[in-house]
Amino acid sequence: MKSIKAIKQLVVLGTAVFCFTSFAIGQVVEGLQVKELTEKLQLNEQQQKAITPIVAQRDKALKALKADTSTGKLQKLRKLEAIQANFKASAGKVLTPEQSKKLEALQAERRQKLMGS
Repeated sequence: MKSIKAIKQLVVLGTAVFCFTSFAIGQVVEGLQVKELTEKLQLNEQQQKAITPIVAQRDKALKALKADTSTGKLQKLRKLEAIQANFKASAGKVLTPEQSKKLEALQAERRQKLMGS
């Protein structure tokens, strides 16, 4: 019983995160995302150049996931988690430990805003 409730909560949370991410992609172009990351994480020029293709790859994967109508919500949630983990790992290679912590905080803040907390 508890596992069913936990799965339902994960699906709801994942769907919300997916919708937010999809909305953000629709509203903000890659250049603006990189600009925001540059400002909030204080990226240097080399980091900006390195993070741009990482953001582009994530956005491409998210668009493909959104367009995929053959998979269910739980499968999409798992794919979304994989995309986000890949983004975090790739960005982590470019960012300093302090910047990585700031990125984590930014993502947590967005999730909270999305969930209405």
